[in-house]
Amino acid sequence: MVLWRKLLHSTCVLAFNSRSKCPIWIIRLLLLFDAFFSIAVVMNVPYTEIDWQAYMQQVTQYIGGERDYSVIKGATGPLVYPAGHVYIYSILYHLTDKGTNILRAQWIFVGLYLATLYLVLMCYREARAPPYILPMLLLSRRLHSIYILRLFNDPFSVFFLFVSIRSWQKRKWTFGSISYSISVGVKMNTLLVLPAVGAILLQAVGRDKALRQAIIMAQVQFLLATPFLLEYPKSYATGAFEFTRQFLHNWTVNWRFVSEETFLSRNFSVGLLAIHTLLLLLFLVVQWILPSQRNFSGFISLILSPPTDSEMHQISVRVTPAYILCSILSANTIGMLCARSLHYQFYSWLAWGSPYVLWQTGLGPFWVIPVWATQEWAWNVFPSTNTSSGIVVGVLLLSMVGLLCGVKFLEQPSAEYKVHSENRS
Repeated sequence: MVLWRKLLHSTCVLAFNSRSKCPIWIIRLLLLFDAFFSIAVVMNVPYTEIDWQAYMQQVTQYIGGERDYSVIKGATGPLVYPAGHVYIYSILYHLTDKGTNILRAQWIFVGLYLATLYLVLMCYREARAPPYILPMLLLSRRLHSIYILRLFNDPFSVFFLFVSIRSWQKRKWTFGSISYSISVGVKMNTLLVLPAVGAILLQAVGRDKALRQAIIMAQVQFLLATPFLLEYPKSYATGAFEFTRQFLHNWTVNWRFVSEETFLSRNFSVGLLAIHTLLLLLFLVVQWILPSQRNFSGFISLILSPPTDSEMHQISVRVTPAYILCSILSANTIGMLCARSLHYQFYSWLAWGSPYVLWQTGLGPFWVIPVWATQEWAWNVFPSTNTSSGIVVGVLLLSMVGLLCGVKFLEQPSAEYKVHSENRS
């Protein structure tokens, strides 16, 4: 009896430990389990065609020499994604016998899914997330479907985003900036986290180096877009980064409980944008400027009058892996809460960060797990209902408020991280 109690105590200590990095064997075990599960999904669950054929039709025109975004079209409509999407699906076009070998495409997406899972697990580990939240990353039915059974482009954008997060956690600023820009160059959804990225880089490397990182990001965008910009610049700019697109009420996951008239109104769109802007400012003032240990006007002075090298180093050390992960995920949560419309594939933007975000709210495991499960249920209701969309928005709102009030990244940097940051500075 004593032995069992000791074993249970040790297991609980391990599961809820957030003071040190979780053992690497846990990550390997979770990856192995999900690899077998993903293989089972491919072998036993039928593929569902949604956008794959349209992607292939669009890249066929690109491969054939077309560079005018207004002309490139597929079965579901015109090409509305940046150049990175075109290049990735052009490669997939050749790897899958001109898009006809769906099974091979699925195996490629299994690899992408597992690579993303590994990156996310390592980001969580670096941020000292407790092991008990890690299995939630494996248990999403909708997430497996988006990757393995639908072959959407969102997973590529999310993959490069987590490459950038992992790189910034390891203080590889330039590599992270390049990866982040590639992410935006695949699908512009990751622009949602740009405000947090700016706050991170300003406090991590200072004004001048942060500006250089911004220039690198812009250069990557121009490099990706060069074949299109040289011939049809206006067509590319309006097609790849269209911010005025009108969404259908029939397909919304988050605002189903709002009437169609309200959903399509300009006032609703402008109101969401205003709320989004205010929430970003609130998080900037309350959370994202904390490494600087200054008030808002003092934070602005980092731009107008940069501090000494010694003071900048002290600020940079406080830009910890947990701060980086939490800031980016909080910006993403705000963006999704205020999104004009969310579709089912957009869950890949949310699902990878959701367990960490819910843990950061401070609710505790007896709330985190049920809230996560309720969110997962809501995203699996098709078509969406007033109840399911209300839950989607409600969990995002709860997450946002919880992040504002219960965030845990304010602990002092570990001695190990201080040494690492000094070596990277």
